[in-house]
Amino acid sequence: MNKSVTYHVLHQGRAEYTLITPGNPPTIEKTVIGAGPGETRQLLVGTGVWKMSKLLPEDVGQAQTEEEKRRLGCLITEVVVPGFHWEDHKFLTEGGLRELVKGFQDEERLIAELTPYLKKV
Repeated sequence: MNKSVTYHVLHQGRAEYTLITPGNPPTIEKTVIGAGPGETRQLLVGTGVWKMSKLLPEDVGQAQTEEEKRRLGCLITEVVVPGFHWEDHKFLTEGGLRELVKGFQDEERLIAELTPYLKKV
């Protein structure tokens, strides 16, 4: 999570973003940054929003040769306004995730899905 607004601008590839806005219940959005139909080339993430990104499973599955696997990826630029400072950034931990989604419908499924991407403490 950043205290500043972050613009994500696509250069090439595709990635799925999961955005979690705290609240009761939290708002959870998934969007694909890419150049295809229904995808976006720019993504604005507001302040106080937890985010993660990953390559899409279908893209990973289609990469058969070593060359295709080597070329697989997503290149973006992040522009942080007014600027990035490490003290304004936090990584989500398992305890933080559990607190964030407490009482959420499908709470355990969501925790299982996101746990591999959390900061280990």
